[in-house]
Amino acid sequence: MTLCGHSFGGYMSALYALKYPERVEKLVLVSPIGIPEAPPDFEDRLRQGHGPARRRIPPSSSCTPEYESAEITDAAIKAEEASEAAANKLNEPSRARKLMIGMAMNLWERNFAPQWVVRTAGPLSRRLIDWYIGRFEWLSETQRTALSAYAHQISVLPGSSESALGDILRPGAFARRPLIDRLGSITVPTVFMYGANDWVDFTGGEQVIRRIAGRVSTNLYRISQAGHNLHLENPAEFNNALAAEMRAIS
Repeated sequence: MTLCGHSFGGYMSALYALKYPERVEKLVLVSPIGIPEAPPDFEDRLRQGHGPARRRIPPSSSCTPEYESAEITDAAIKAEEASEAAANKLNEPSRARKLMIGMAMNLWERNFAPQWVVRTAGPLSRRLIDWYIGRFEWLSETQRTALSAYAHQISVLPGSSESALGDILRPGAFARRPLIDRLGSITVPTVFMYGANDWVDFTGGEQVIRRIAGRVSTNLYRISQAGHNLHLENPAEFNNALAAEMRAIS
């Protein structure tokens, strides 16, 4: 079978393929969380109201061995870090933002997932979901209404797999046991797909590809005009890429 997983589902799909490679013809990881190591200062940066600094490599629609020559130089890294530090000084987060992020991190460590917030919101829970789904402006009104109803229903029901999130992920969606080292032993063809504006760092997929290229078939896509929910934000390009990978099996 072709096993495709998105976000946390990508993390779990990778674990399945590592344990049962004989059952998987191809593994497709769509904006998977939990691959790279967390930056050493990421929790401190979060508590200060900033996102964790991450190394970046110029974007490409696919990842091939040519990436071996695309390493970032130390000078470029230092220049980017200096630029980010200057920007952070100019945009110092407010005390309220720091307090909210600190509270969210503490709740996460105690296994209170976002769905808990929805369940405790009572009659306001549907409004929270409608607000979130309302950001998907490219969907029709009918599609947004249906998606909102679905998301609300699964969020207000008693929690199940969400109780594992805090055990598997650290605040910031970094895995407590990152996949970067374990995926180095993957034995099935593996494809990575990210949105061009994805908050999940695509360089995690590139690191894995460098380790397995030449041993198993690999590829990496960055879907244009899309973020983390690339299958919703640019379904045409996402479907074309997925269909191409499916056809390549036969």
